[in-house]
Amino acid sequence: MPVNQKTLEAVERVQAGESIAAVSRSSDISRSTLFRALKKVKEGSAATTQKRGPKTTLPAHVEQDIVTWIGARQQSGWSVDRSEIIAAASQILSVKHQAPQLLGRGWYKRFSERHRILTDRLAQNLSKGRNSVTREGTLKYFYELLHACLQFKCTASDIFNVDETSFKTKTKSKKVVAIRGSRSVHLTDQSDSYHLSIVVAAAADGTPVPPAFILPGQSCDTTILDNCPVKGAMVTTAPKAFMTANIFDGWLEKFGEWKLIHRDARPAVLVMDNCSSHFSPNTAAICHAYGILLVYLPPNSTHLFQPLDVAVFRSFKRSISKKVSIALRAGATTSISRSKAISIAGSAFNTVLLGLNAPVERKANKQLAIVNGFRACGAWPLSLPKLLMKLSPPRVNAGSLQDASWIRTVEVARNEVLTVPSLPQAKKRKRVTTRFEWHTRDGLHHAASVRSKK
Repeated sequence: MPVNQKTLEAVERVQAGESIAAVSRSSDISRSTLFRALKKVKEGSAATTQKRGPKTTLPAHVEQDIVTWIGARQQSGWSVDRSEIIAAASQILSVKHQAPQLLGRGWYKRFSERHRILTDRLAQNLSKGRNSVTREGTLKYFYELLHACLQFKCTASDIFNVDETSFKTKTKSKKVVAIRGSRSVHLTDQSDSYHLSIVVAAAADGTPVPPAFILPGQSCDTTILDNCPVKGAMVTTAPKAFMTANIFDGWLEKFGEWKLIHRDARPAVLVMDNCSSHFSPNTAAICHAYGILLVYLPPNSTHLFQPLDVAVFRSFKRSISKKVSIALRAGATTSISRSKAISIAGSAFNTVLLGLNAPVERKANKQLAIVNGFRACGAWPLSLPKLLMKLSPPRVNAGSLQDASWIRTVEVARNEVLTVPSLPQAKKRKRVTTRFEWHTRDGLHHAASVRSKK
């Protein structure tokens, strides 16, 4: 806890009736410091003291503006990195001194230490489509999910989410420990010549469905699942190991049979993305036969509303990556066989989704992660506010202006340096139908701004 916060709490305790000696003994605040703080409160000034040491390069309220700018850029989808923050701060300082000023990594280190609200995160690159989930699509998804749940007495064990993921993670740099002064550090990566898709499904009560694996080709070894530790796991093949409509229909039938055994033939709501491979002319008949109600997510919204994507797949892929690294080191090789890959994926499934070989409390936490994923996505319990909250993350509040000598600098910083890219505007028509009428320049622009009747 910061020293100033401790002082404020000590002052509040004294004002509540405790003696100064008792408060001093039970806290880290000395009696002399407490006396000075109480005197300041009586005089009407702040009880806290300024931090000792040299003054910061930028005043506190200007640094707070930078923090606010960082939050605004993050909220708008244009997150900044360290170099951009240093460049913005240097530009502000140059305006103050009317001469070029250059800050460095030392200033940024002290700046980040003063503002613990900031942290380094790995930004997820979102395409234009994935970054344009609409409110209308979200409302449509919610009411379709609500309608499906009202078809029967739906419980947490009756609503499922299914999604596919790949066995191999995307290649990217990884921080390792090396000898200081090394010119280059390399890490041998897994180099498989095949793709493996994993179909994962789980219920809102934390119960997972046995996984299914899609291998490339037209056939597979009869012993491919012999070393898979998951009971009931399935395997099939596809030309490129990706989900197809026929394969998905087959999985729906297997899921319906699993549901008949483990859910006493109760209906089920199945939430999934709206990929074209998740629907065929036979899908509706299969769902009707097994009592499955399909609900499709809004387009490009899996990173927001898909429970498995939000709460499970990161840990699942990380567990696979660790087990692959161990297998590669043990075998002194750069590739693994298909049967070994399925064995590793099954082991990761047991570890992450089932919590096997773990204490009882950790096993409960594994199932709780799935439950929390459904809750965070507003899928169960059904929550429209949580769904809409995903579309509008909270903003960061800005600080107040205090130092008069920085008035002009603050105005320039806020108006020219700490800016946020504007939101995309609605496209205007580029051509106007004249209908044999004359138009001025302003008239043309006005006609283009008027929506045409369809």
